[in-house]
Amino acid sequence: MKLTLLILTSCAFILGTEVMKRKFSIPTVLTRRLIHIGTAIVAGISPLFVTQEEIIFVSIIFAVVLLVGRRYGIFSAIHSVERDTFGEVFLPLGVAFSALLFLPHSMGAFQFGVFVMGISDALAGLAGERFGRHHIKFLSNRKSLEGSLVFFLSSLILTFLFVQGFDYRILVIPLILTGVEFFLEYGLDNLILPIAGAYLIQALL
Repeated sequence: MKLTLLILTSCAFILGTEVMKRKFSIPTVLTRRLIHIGTAIVAGISPLFVTQEEIIFVSIIFAVVLLVGRRYGIFSAIHSVERDTFGEVFLPLGVAFSALLFLPHSMGAFQFGVFVMGISDALAGLAGERFGRHHIKFLSNRKSLEGSLVFFLSSLILTFLFVQGFDYRILVIPLILTGVEFFLEYGLDNLILPIAGAYLIQALL
């Protein structure tokens, strides 16, 4: 029953955003971020209700569905972007690998990694697209300093929420993750960030 609810909640969020986009012509850059945040929050709280195996199963199913949807252009709220990215497919895969590595023994680490990937990365994207004025290019990757700053601050807040007490590593963790997010492209940050974040925070939990 709980597994079914998890699947239905994720599907409802994606399909609801798709309907809203088509009805009100909401820009894809916004709908992608909303889905990014919403599905990551659902994934982050899912260990409270379902097992590790169920999270991995659902995540892989969603990755396959989104890959097929990308091929046939089914989900315009996710796939209608100008840049080359497989971020929507890497997101559930990042959740699946994080669940495999950190659940059920390190739920806090799993949640931190997923929330950094889902919340910090999405807010950074929104900030970069809306307010980005200063950009740095590395190979073919181009990121705004404004977006990276928002990512750092958001990750710093999450670190404070997950770590009791103060330690210099609280500043180091979001700094490292900001660097990881900056240098990855093609949506690979959705795959790597939850794992990297979980490993880093695990040392403090």
